[in-house]
Amino acid sequence: MAKTRFGSLDGIHEIRKKTVGSTTLISVGLFTIVFILFLLAVSKTTSGTVNEQSDNLREAVDRAIVQCYVTEGRYPESFEYLKKNYGIIYDDELFRVDYVIYGSNMKPDVTIIRLK
Repeated sequence: MAKTRFGSLDGIHEIRKKTVGSTTLISVGLFTIVFILFLLAVSKTTSGTVNEQSDNLREAVDRAIVQCYVTEGRYPESFEYLKKNYGIIYDDELFRVDYVIYGSNMKPDVTIIRLK
């Protein structure tokens, strides 16, 4: 091969091959780690959003119950009545609303159950 004043250049190609191979391996490893961290962050954000939706649904149902009592003088007889007359909208595939009535003059007990 070619000779320079510092010596032969035969070993330079072998050094470049080793460097390119290890650099590619390190790049793939770093990409994998960053991708996994990204997926974990998205999962945590989604979980927080579902919890917030649950809290918002509970507050909306409580407000609708109180509004019904104030305007009609009685508590709603069913959750269906609240949905129909007071605009309660929610994702029924994600939540179940357990609505228990104890009496016409007692505030109903509402439990929000997360399905997924």
